[in-house]
Amino acid sequence: MTRLRTWLEHPVDPASLAFFRISLGLLILYDVLRYFVAGWISGYYLEPDFLFKYYGFEWVIPWPGNGLYWHFAGLGLLSILITMGLWYRAAITLFTVSFSYVYLLDQARYLNHFYLLIIICLLMCVLPAAKAWSVDARLRGTWRGAASIPRWSVLSLVLLFEIVLLYAGIVKVNADWLGGQPLRLWFSDRAQWPLIGPLIEGDWAIYAASWGAIALHLLGAPLLLWRKTRLPVFLVYCGFHFSNAMVFNIGIFPWMTLAGTLMFFAPDWPKQLWARMCRQAYESPSLLSSPRPHLSPLLILLLLTFFAWQLLVPLRHYLYPGNVAWTEEGHRFAWRMKLRTKRC
Repeated sequence: MTRLRTWLEHPVDPASLAFFRISLGLLILYDVLRYFVAGWISGYYLEPDFLFKYYGFEWVIPWPGNGLYWHFAGLGLLSILITMGLWYRAAITLFTVSFSYVYLLDQARYLNHFYLLIIICLLMCVLPAAKAWSVDARLRGTWRGAASIPRWSVLSLVLLFEIVLLYAGIVKVNADWLGGQPLRLWFSDRAQWPLIGPLIEGDWAIYAASWGAIALHLLGAPLLLWRKTRLPVFLVYCGFHFSNAMVFNIGIFPWMTLAGTLMFFAPDWPKQLWARMCRQAYESPSLLSSPRPHLSPLLILLLLTFFAWQLLVPLRHYLYPGNVAWTEEGHRFAWRMKLRTKRC
């Protein structure tokens, strides 16, 4: 245990975590702006006469008057602070609480990427994501990434996305998905699209997409952990998420997942990539002399609780009678993505 703890506390470059923080902040800002432009704030939360509440959160109601518009404006401001790394710890904590409020307003507006965003932000509240490329770092004199972060802070995001990707594959191993449903329904709706329409309506494309998605998650996710296969698998994931973004309307989910997948690479990959683009020699700075912040017992307990939740909650439908695909008891928070379609 001592050796494991020493390995987890080993200093690594903060560049990849800083890149993820910036990407996350920009994606949040983009999504907030979409709510203003598309009129979703009023259409989703103010115009309906009835909102479906989560159990135990019936007391969460929209702000009166224009309060909800100001609330979303605050989310946009907090996303800018997160991107800049200004007052980062306060900004990410306040954003997590404020966005969770919006999430709890209506159960009918549940989206997997909303839930993913909340648990990412919960994790980011304890990660030193502003150690580099941030206003906070500039004020500390470590703007160029001279500081270091403990290895566990990078591995935490790696573990989270590994869990999400694996469960996204496991839940698809069922008779409907293996038989090409509901992809056959979705692809038939897009058969009139130019260029790709004729390609995706054939059975071969439906089965290739269905079985390929399972293989990508169940085989590709573990292969991301191996350096020799990491880049090829990541490129396949890029194609997968680009096609999902083109065919399905799933918001920022593909881009957020791609940003998280980049965490599997070396912690200093942004610096390596920049050096190659500038055709400069790159030498990884020595971080051995950097101070090692110790994992406190409280933080260890929080992380263990967090990841136990991520591992166990998606399995809770086994405790309920009936088929989760029909009863939907245990469907949410379990990464059962794109497994059914319904209009109401």
